[in-house]
Amino acid sequence: MRRTIGLATAFMISLAPLSSTASGSETRHLVRIHVTEEADLSTLLPLQLDIASYEKGSHLDAVLSDREVESIEALGYRLTPLITDLNAYFQEEINRDSDLGDYHTYDEMILTLQRAEARFPDICKLYDIGDSWEKVNGYADRDIWALKISDEPWNEDPDEPEILFVGNHHAREMITVEIPLGIIRELLIEYGRDPQITAMVDDKETWVVPMLNPDGHVRVETVDSWWRKNLNRNGSGNPSSWGVDLNRNFGYMWGYDNVGSSPFVWDETYRGVAPFSEPETRAIRDLAESHEFVIGISYHSYGDLFLFPWGYIDADTPDHPIFERISEAYTRFNSYLWGNAKDGIIYNTNGDFDDWMYGDPGPDRGEPRISPDPDPRDLKNRKIGI
Repeated sequence: MRRTIGLATAFMISLAPLSSTASGSETRHLVRIHVTEEADLSTLLPLQLDIASYEKGSHLDAVLSDREVESIEALGYRLTPLITDLNAYFQEEINRDSDLGDYHTYDEMILTLQRAEARFPDICKLYDIGDSWEKVNGYADRDIWALKISDEPWNEDPDEPEILFVGNHHAREMITVEIPLGIIRELLIEYGRDPQITAMVDDKETWVVPMLNPDGHVRVETVDSWWRKNLNRNGSGNPSSWGVDLNRNFGYMWGYDNVGSSPFVWDETYRGVAPFSEPETRAIRDLAESHEFVIGISYHSYGDLFLFPWGYIDADTPDHPIFERISEAYTRFNSYLWGNAKDGIIYNTNGDFDDWMYGDPGPDRGEPRISPDPDPRDLKNRKIGI
């Protein structure tokens, strides 16, 4: 039985995607919340804060409104401001020319992919794998694009392992579009020059989805640089209630608890009304179910982390030694911190890409993997959060 390895990387960058809220009426701040005890996390995580990163026994970095700052200070926590006005930071440092500067817009990304296909037609092919929420519902015309790189990209070779890279689950994480595009550029340009890359293209089938959330990304480009979710209207005319967190909408352990995802539309981690309720996550599901990916990597920003399952509970998978070996190899030169929720380097998430790719990747892959925890739903016997 072939089992997919689900992984995520979180890059520490210069805070490019950080800015204002959907309404634009509140100033947002990047703030460090100093925490020392695990009990602090049990208090803070149920508040559904917009957490950027966590360092065990030290601090949480979070994006907070003025009201949230006051509320957390009232609970007795010490806060250190890191950036006092994220929207101003974005406009001054990133979006000076109103087109995201060195970051690709949605239209620029499509043009880059089309040029790659035209320049290297023998080793790459562009595929439309699905529609955005706004296209499905008649608001806009945006597709989700994947570039396949292989020695015969128009054919499916059952003997070649398949690899999947996905960027931009979260709209504001603009660097996560650039990394997949960088992977594409490296594979195509160095093919025939670098023996290792040439062998990878010849012997494997690599699929790259640089921008899973095109609607959200366009909103970052034009309206609200702090937007995270997709643009599902959720039956509301108020943008503060729009959107589903795509990285909480996958089917494995979807909605497991209300700490790893939220049932409320106004929260940044709102998981949607059902597993795969969003056309964007269905696009990845359908792609995975029609292929046999042996590894899937999704990219996120801020944190210097290399993450693997489980995320929904504090437990290791049956294949934990394999994840460890992969992580050690991946982080050998970048010195990222690697691990899972049990290791305490990340807060719990459920319905995310990594757990789903590993735990329930498709109808032809056998039964879903289940945690070795004898009673994972017993909240009394596990710690909440990180």
